[in-house]
Amino acid sequence: MSVFSPATPFASYIYRHFRSIHALKLALALFIAVIINAFWSQPHFVWSMVTIVIIMMSLPQVGGAIEKSMQRAVGTCIGSAYGVMLVLSFHNYWLIMGLLILGVSLICFMSAGRYSYAYLVAGFTIIIVIGDANHDTYEALWRTANILLGCFIAVLVSLFVFPIKAKQDWRCQLAQSTNILAVILDKHFTASMRAPFDARPELESAMKAVLTQKKLFFSLEWESKTLKQYKSVLTQLVNKQIRVITLMELLLQTRWSDEDSASYAKINQIASILQISLSELSEFLIGRRADFPVLPERMAISLHQQLLASLDRDEQQEFALTGYSWLIYQLAKTIESIYEEVDVINQAYERRR
Repeated sequence: MSVFSPATPFASYIYRHFRSIHALKLALALFIAVIINAFWSQPHFVWSMVTIVIIMMSLPQVGGAIEKSMQRAVGTCIGSAYGVMLVLSFHNYWLIMGLLILGVSLICFMSAGRYSYAYLVAGFTIIIVIGDANHDTYEALWRTANILLGCFIAVLVSLFVFPIKAKQDWRCQLAQSTNILAVILDKHFTASMRAPFDARPELESAMKAVLTQKKLFFSLEWESKTLKQYKSVLTQLVNKQIRVITLMELLLQTRWSDEDSASYAKINQIASILQISLSELSEFLIGRRADFPVLPERMAISLHQQLLASLDRDEQQEFALTGYSWLIYQLAKTIESIYEEVDVINQAYERRR
C-alpha cells in the first residue's frame, strides 16, 4: 500500500490521539517489566525500567524505538564486553583505570553522526561495568542483561501495541506544510496594498512541519524499504520546501503603491495557479484525493511568459514588477520540483504492487 493511500480509520485514530496512546504504551511496557520481576526477581531490575523510559519516552514512532533500541543494545554489549575483559584480564588498579580512560576517550573521538547514541551508551557502560575495579563481574552482567531486556520490551510494545508509524506522521507533516504554503499564497495574492498580509506565524508553522519531516528520516528507514531506498528524494523534498518558504518570504516583503496596484493584481491573478497546485498536492498527500494531480505542461516557463505578456511596455521596464514576476517564476520551478519528487515516491510504491 502506498504511503499516500488514505489512512485506515484505526491508523487515523492512533495518529489523532498518539500522545495519549504513547503514554499508555509506556505504562504497559513498564508494567510488563514489573510482572517479569515479580515472577523472576532479578538483581538490578531497575535498569530494565530505565532503559524502557529512555527508549520510549522521546520516540513514539515504531522506527524510532527500533533504531534507539538497537543502538542501546549494541552499545551496551560492546561496553560490557570491554569492561569485563579489562576486569578479568588485569589486576592492577591503575592499569585498569588507564585502559578505561583510554577506551572512553577513543569512543568520544569516534562518536559522531547517526550512531552517536550507541557510542554514548558504550562509554558509560564501560564505567558502570568496571566500577571501582573490584573484579566483581556479577553485577555488571546483570546490568547488561536487564538493559537488553528493557530494549526487547520497548521494541515489542512499540511494534505490536497500537503501533505509531513514522510514515503517517511524515506524510501528514508534508501535507501540512504544503497546505500552509497554499493558504499563505492565497492570502498574499488577494491582499491589498493597504492591508498587507503578515504571514510570519504561518511561515514558522510551515518550517516546523518541514523540520519535523527531517527528524523522521531514521524512523522511516526502519518502517519502509521503499522510503529507505529514496532517502535522497526525502532530503530533496525538505530542501525544496525550505526554498519555497524562502521565496514566499521575499514575495511577502513586496509592497507597491496605489498606481502600481493594477499591474500587481494582473500578475497575482495569473500566479494564482501556484496556490491551486499546492492545494491539490496537499489533498493528495493527506489521502483525500486518489489520483496524483497533474501540473500544466512546462508550468514554470509558461507562467513566466504569461506574466511578461500581461504587462505593457512601460510595466515591463519597471524593475519591481519584473523582479516580482521573476520571484513567482522561481516559485513555480520549485513547486514543479516538489511535484516531481513526490511523484518519484508515488511511482515507487505503484511498482511494488
